[in-house]
Amino acid sequence: MTRIFLCTNGCVEGQLRTKLVERYLGAHTRDVRVTQEISDADTVLFYACGLTNEKESHSLDIVRELKGKMQPGAELVVWGCLAKQNPQAFAGIYDGPLVGPLDTDFFTSIPGSNGISLDAIDHSAAENELATMAAPSIHGCSGTDLVTRALLLYKRGVDLFSPRRVNHSPIYYIPIAVGCTGHCTYCSERPAFGNTIHSRPIENVVSELRSAMGQGYARFSLVATDLGSYGVDIGCRLPDLLDEMLGADPSGNCSFLLNQIEPHHLETIYDGMVPAFDSGKIEMVMSPVQSGSDRILKLMGRHYTAGQWRALMLDIHRNHPDIRLNTQFMVGFPTETEEDFAATLALLDPPFRLDELHIFRFSPRPIVPASRLPDQVPDEVKEARAERLLSRFARNCI
Repeated sequence: MTRIFLCTNGCVEGQLRTKLVERYLGAHTRDVRVTQEISDADTVLFYACGLTNEKESHSLDIVRELKGKMQPGAELVVWGCLAKQNPQAFAGIYDGPLVGPLDTDFFTSIPGSNGISLDAIDHSAAENELATMAAPSIHGCSGTDLVTRALLLYKRGVDLFSPRRVNHSPIYYIPIAVGCTGHCTYCSERPAFGNTIHSRPIENVVSELRSAMGQGYARFSLVATDLGSYGVDIGCRLPDLLDEMLGADPSGNCSFLLNQIEPHHLETIYDGMVPAFDSGKIEMVMSPVQSGSDRILKLMGRHYTAGQWRALMLDIHRNHPDIRLNTQFMVGFPTETEEDFAATLALLDPPFRLDELHIFRFSPRPIVPASRLPDQVPDEVKEARAERLLSRFARNCI
């Protein structure tokens, strides 16, 4: 019997894919057993993240760590995003197979498998079923000053008693699509997922929702590379899916978190989203603005202005004040000046109310076009701007 150990340092999407493969190997293959102890494994499957240079370095460190913990004669298989993003990074430390996140034929061809497609396995999972080896951070920042930490802690306390308080019951993650049709010049995910959308049929998503409700879950986070492009490949859109999901909950006890809706897609489907917003069951909307500078957004290959994004968020806040708003910023994009960064800071100013944010520093990955732009921003400037942005967010929350 082959014993397999699985792990990842990836995001929620990577964790869900790792759990999917674990379920497949554990229940749909003969002579294969999933083990929780690496020292007991004949094969180790590691889903490696390569989103940024920092993530790549962490993935390579984990490869070295895993090789040191594996039993003699055990096989290591690296798969996931980094395997497609920068396979050359493994030179000198790993010479085994490199399997992309969508290369599911690798797993269904394992000796002893019964030929069942991974599409037939539940893709969803509760947060307590997922795990990552990635280090925790505060809104994407590894270090913050004491005042900012204190303000964020105070905000957390206020949120507990606010009418818009955060629900802390367990989240159940439901992936609905992978892939993106965008051409953002900083994106390192395109080599891993391609430029096409792969949407899951509405009936499959709703079936997993019903199953999770039957287990007692009531909070659901929809996961996709770009939630707003859901359904363009199968003749429907996100509002259609939400209508079916809300209809599957006659008790009205469920709430939904909408992650990663690109602003230009949100603008396109906005009118269709209003019934879902009106239902009172949308808990959070996350739409990544990236920058407050229209010049930088154009260089990024984004298809909206900062003003368009802000207008959408303000409209949600004014008409649906119970919905929490979340976004993602990127600091230090090539040629970003203090004036550009000031425009990003200004997005946080009243009357706008942002509940959460995540901050990325631009990472000059070898595969992204923006890495070849002039006037690359020094790392120390990126770090300082990330901390200033988080500090501004914390103070404006108060």
